[in-house]
Amino acid sequence: MAKKIFDAKRFAVKYDEALSSKPSKFARKEILEQADELIAAEGSMVEVNRDVSPQLDVTFLPSLHGIMTNTYSVIDNEMRRLLRSSMSSGLDNFQSRHLGALTRSLCQLAQLEMGIREQNELEYMPDEKLQDLADKAFKRLKSNLDSVKE
Repeated sequence: MAKKIFDAKRFAVKYDEALSSKPSKFARKEILEQADELIAAEGSMVEVNRDVSPQLDVTFLPSLHGIMTNTYSVIDNEMRRLLRSSMSSGLDNFQSRHLGALTRSLCQLAQLEMGIREQNELEYMPDEKLQDLADKAFKRLKSNLDSVKE
């Protein structure tokens, strides 16, 4: 059986004056206040998810693929606009700086994408190969630390 959450009889409000053809503003205001008080009183007694907040840790991670696709399309559109502008009248100082910023953004985005692909390769790499790479990295780190100490 489902647990009864509230008793609807508690929300009984006297609407006889409000049902008249022209209720007064005072009567309507009084009835609305009474209904609000009853709903607030009933709502304070109903326990709804009081202990859920420490149990749940909900986070939303955006799709990295979607973000990168959108960024590539924005950069592509801006580059095409600058290309049309450069063919017709040449680029002014602001447009040249904008082209440089777009180029840097494109390079950073490509490096980020390559890094993500390398991380995915590590996830699917056999344990033996991963152990060999870790040994090489440890040896390189140790030699770098030894050269710094000297």
